Amino acid sequence: MKFDVKAVAAIALSAVLMTGGALAEPLSFKEARKVLPRANAKPAIAFNEALVPQTDRARLENARQSIGDVLTTLGEAIPSYGAVAISPSEGLFVEWLNGVGQFHSLPAARDAALAYCNANRNAASAPCQVLVEVAPKGAKPGDAITVSGPANAALRGAYRKLKSPKAFAISLSTGNFGFDRGDGGRAINACASAGKGAADCRIIVAD
Repeated sequence: MKFDVKAVAAIALSAVLMTGGALAEPLSFKEARKVLPRANAKPAIAFNEALVPQTDRARLENARQSIGDVLTTLGEAIPSYGAVAISPSEGLFVEWLNGVGQFHSLPAARDAALAYCNANRNAASAPCQVLVEVAPKGAKPGDAITVSGPANAALRGAYRKLKSPKAFAISLSTGNFGFDRGDGGRAINACASAGKGAADCRIIVAD
């Protein structure tokens, strides 16, 4: 899913102008709950400000804007897992600047951000690189399971209240998720039919 960060960037830059591995077996809800951060966990934002070109740095400095503050603001506009990518040749000041969010892992968010950026940059510009990454605070690279914020909330809420047997499925490529009672088939279908559809839904939690 794409989240338009231009409006947020316009606020931050207003003085200048005026983003997990496959499981062998599904986890139980109790196991998943122990691994996942809180559903309302604050975002952890990381960025590589060295990617911002010198021309952008000069514009920000002239406007008394901190690069770190601007990149943090961009990250705050994106729900985790999310990312923003730019071409170092084009920088921040492009009309198509966008972040992607609500993916189920940082690798998936990075891939989506890079794909979006590379599809929109000028052909002669440098390939895109990830500038900003957003993950829920407390998540670790080695976690057995990672899910988006909305999926985490649904897992801890509506899914928890369902009677067993039940299952919860996610799509890494799209950020879709779905859950239902039964042996998992209906959860897969719910995931596959969510949003624009997905062909890679898999069960990650089953009870």
